[in-house]
Amino acid sequence: MSDPGTRSDGSLPVRKKSNAVERKGISFVRDAVEEANCVFKEIDRASDYGHDALVLLVDGEEVIPLEFALQVKSGRSYCQPDSCSFHATRAQLNFWARHPLETLGVVYDPEATCSWWVDLKAEAKSAPIEEQGRTVRFEKQVWNRFDAGSFRSIVLPLLLGEPPRIDLRTAKDWLQSGSWNTHDLGARTLISRHRTAAGAWFALLEAFEARGRDASFAAYRALARIMNHPEEGVLPDNVKQSDRNTLRRRITEFSESEVIELLHFVDENGFERGSAGYGLFGILPAIPNHVSILSRISSSPDIDEEIRGHASLILDIRANDPEWWDLWKRSVR
Repeated sequence: MSDPGTRSDGSLPVRKKSNAVERKGISFVRDAVEEANCVFKEIDRASDYGHDALVLLVDGEEVIPLEFALQVKSGRSYCQPDSCSFHATRAQLNFWARHPLETLGVVYDPEATCSWWVDLKAEAKSAPIEEQGRTVRFEKQVWNRFDAGSFRSIVLPLLLGEPPRIDLRTAKDWLQSGSWNTHDLGARTLISRHRTAAGAWFALLEAFEARGRDASFAAYRALARIMNHPEEGVLPDNVKQSDRNTLRRRITEFSESEVIELLHFVDENGFERGSAGYGLFGILPAIPNHVSILSRISSSPDIDEEIRGHASLILDIRANDPEWWDLWKRSVR
């Protein structure tokens, strides 16, 4: 009788080390979800056609009638120092693009003992799906970590359609990030979750001053709100009048270069009510020398033709209805 411990004939079952790594990834993600009191429902491998688990959202103790799906990848081979990547087949991309549930792809890095996520539905829809599929690649950033703390404070609120539940200092740090996505999320969080703090408005103004056209649209919206644009609303009462005055003074002192950056936010809707361009009517009339600034911009051959056209159109609007234009000047109080 042969020794049951021998494997010389290679006939005994083999458990690959990758199986253990895969289970570590699933366990890590499960723990993060369940620590937030959400319900993690792992899908049996026999029924896995593109999702490893479903998650029922729970906010505090309130069970929300909303689920999302997870596809989990585990292993160092999927991870680089600053990014994650994995290959997705054409069938998988089609499945994620057409599935009614939001699907997050989560990559677990066993060496970092952490994971990061990407929106797989958005990724699948971001480009035509080729026969060979494609590599899904995304950066590791502060907002797309997937661990217990970030799931509760960032992922869960985003899935509920809310800004991240982060404090003012963290949101300001994100605003200053060199990553545009992190910057944008920080800006949107400040204007929605920290609007009662004067520091949020100063940070948003400074972000526009530093980035110009490359700033988040939320930073541009913040300028219009500081200037009492009627469709953006006034600053909250918590913001002291002295801070309001300082913020507005800094905007009224914008130079030609800053006005050019503002004009870059005008989109295909021009200056129609509700458009991005309409926000400029809450800002430009309050700049004392706006006419000369716009005139120089409109006639400068060194400035992009589209920007010159925006400046010319604003001057025409002002000339055709000066009383309406003056109403905008008086709206800042």
